[in-house]
This record gives sequence, structure tokens and C-alpha cells, in this order.
Amino acid sequence: MTKAVLKAGFFLLFLTLTFSFIKPDYLEWDTKRKLTFADFKGSIPKGISSGSAVSLTTIISYETRQEQGKVPQMTILNLVDRNSSWIKVKKQGVLDLQQIKFDYSELYVRKIRKEMQEMNKKKITDKQKYIAVISKIAAQSEKRQRANQVLLEEQPHLIKIMQDDVRDSLNLYKSFAK
Repeated sequence: MTKAVLKAGFFLLFLTLTFSFIKPDYLEWDTKRKLTFADFKGSIPKGISSGSAVSLTTIISYETRQEQGKVPQMTILNLVDRNSSWIKVKKQGVLDLQQIKFDYSELYVRKIRKEMQEMNKKKITDKQKYIAVISKIAAQSEKRQRANQVLLEEQPHLIKIMQDDVRDSLNLYKSFAK
């Protein structure tokens, strides 16, 4: 019995140590905090092309709670996965573009929250319908992210235009901020 307990203890210790190294590190979007170079903790992949300076991994996450026969209560979050995000070129323009991407992701999260609120008002109780809307809008966000992969750090006037655009858009949806 003692050997079995000892083996189980070592096995649990091994699992704890193994999974402690892959602990997720997420940063939630916040109006008061901007991305920094330190938020890019991922390793730069080997063989990355010279044109690739950065990779920002944003995640639209949701949690649902629902009582039988009632509308689901959805919590929608906009996160950056720091361990999957990496930066090779540490220029302010590159960082500014990543902040714009994170801000646009927040805009889509607010659009999701708006849709969730409207569905709640309509008393829609089918949780799968909510998840379908989340998936649809998250896919739109992903499509926008891919379309904005252009490296613009040498064009500060375009960065300023994008910053103004996303700021104004976030302001339109300010009632859906967390």
C-alpha cells in the first residue's frame, strides 16, 4: 500500500510539474492598458519569413450559464494569448498595429454582447442559437484580422487613421463594454 501511495504521489507531482509549464497566460482587453512588448511571450517559429515581424493571437472566449427554460447568460471576453503571441521586430509602429488588432477584436466582442442582449430580450432560450451567433461574429473578426496583416509601421498616417476608426467604433458600442 505504501509503494502504491508513493507511486501515485510521484505521478501527481510529475503531472503538476508537466502542466505548470504550459499554463495559459491570457491578457484581457482593458481601456486602461495597452499592449507592451512584454506581452509577446511566445517563441518565434524557426524558418519564419523575413517579412513576418509579429504574430498576435487574440481569442474571443465565452462562458454560458443557463437555468432550465430561461435565457442563457453569456459572458464574452476578448483575450490575447501571450504564450502564442510573438514579436520579432520591436518597433513602436509594429506594437501600435497589434494594439489596433486587439482593439478591433474588442469591437467584435461588443457586437457579440449586443446580439446576446437582443436575443435575451426576445426570450430566445436555445443556447445553440447564441453559440451560432458568437461563431459567426468571431469568424468575421478573424477575417478582418487576416485582411489587416499588412505591415504598416512605416506609414504612421495610416496607423493614425486606423486608431481613430477603431476608437470611434468602440465608442459607438461603449454600452457593451465589460
